[in-house]
Amino acid sequence: MKLAYRCPSCKATNYYTPVIATRGDLHMKIGDSFNANCTSCNSKEKVHINKITAVQDKRLIVIGAIIGLVSAIILWSIFGAIGTVAVGIPILFMSVENSATNTFNKYMIRRR
Repeated sequence: MKLAYRCPSCKATNYYTPVIATRGDLHMKIGDSFNANCTSCNSKEKVHINKITAVQDKRLIVIGAIIGLVSAIILWSIFGAIGTVAVGIPILFMSVENSATNTFNKYMIRRR
């Protein structure tokens, strides 16, 4: 999971580096808003915490696909057709990633 926000000036997508599992924990750490430094236009503006959204990290899904493929090949050679169950590993990685992003995006902080 990555945390992303859009720059208010140029509308470019930037990423918030310390990835925290829930918006509530992020709110306790940084408060209602934070100073965002855009990597595209180099502007510094305040961004409310509700503007941060979680997006799926495609690298984890690719890693899960590689692990699933390698383990399916190894288990196919050892156990035969029962080894194809290992193909479900990327689906497991994708469902965990999807659950984490949905949990983060559903919870919003009340504006003051």
